[in-house]
Amino acid sequence: MTSTSSQFIAFFGATGGCTNACLVHTLNAGLRATALARTPSKLTDMLLAQGINQATINAQLTIIKGDIADIAAIKSVLLSNKDSGAVITLQIISGIGGTPKMQWSLKTPVTIDNPEICATATKNIMQALREIYAEYPSTSQYKPSITVISTTGVSDVREDVPFAFRFLYHVTLADPHKDKKEMERLITENMAEPTESTRLFRGAIVVRPTLMKGDQNVKGGKGWRKLKVGQENKPAVGYSIHRADIGQWIFEQIIKSGDKSWFGQKITLTN
Repeated sequence: MTSTSSQFIAFFGATGGCTNACLVHTLNAGLRATALARTPSKLTDMLLAQGINQATINAQLTIIKGDIADIAAIKSVLLSNKDSGAVITLQIISGIGGTPKMQWSLKTPVTIDNPEICATATKNIMQALREIYAEYPSTSQYKPSITVISTTGVSDVREDVPFAFRFLYHVTLADPHKDKKEMERLITENMAEPTESTRLFRGAIVVRPTLMKGDQNVKGGKGWRKLKVGQENKPAVGYSIHRADIGQWIFEQIIKSGDKSWFGQKITLTN
């Protein structure tokens, strides 16, 4: 990515492990960013703990207070300089996800606190873009790309989960995975629209990590170069991956490189 003073990356779910790590790498690279946060001080504290100083946060990051149900807040994350030539984000990184919880059910013992959070977030980001394009028509010439963090175990094309994990993924985690599949469907169907004018994104990338471990600490992973990378028709199959490595891979391969060859791909990542 070649940075200019007006370009920025929009982050959703920035207090989550993968997305927070990606944001840290983005700020360390001197790039500008915006992020949606229900509690801005929490995000700031997480970045300070990762070695991002307050001066960098003040200069490079705009934190918008709100949640994923707030269309107005989402638009503020996606758009800058509303009063003097609106500029839309170059790339959207979404790591929105719910918190797993147990429930009394033999069929679906694991659910999440908000069972439709990924689909809802995606719908609202898409609606916010529609409104931005209507209010600021010039922005539709510079549509952003979107990268969403999904999961393995949701492919209809090829099995991408090790045999030992299949019961966990296809039975125990079936309920929360429905939300990830719906998120993917929304993006895939929009990108399949026959005319460019009805597509909301310049390109879309789905990242499907295997079972995630660790947190956002960028010093805690093994490094993005050690990851196995696959695509839906030839997935990389493995058992686990560190959240910080996912964030670093997204930064290096999508944000930093700006590589359009990833567009339209469903990328599997594992150690």
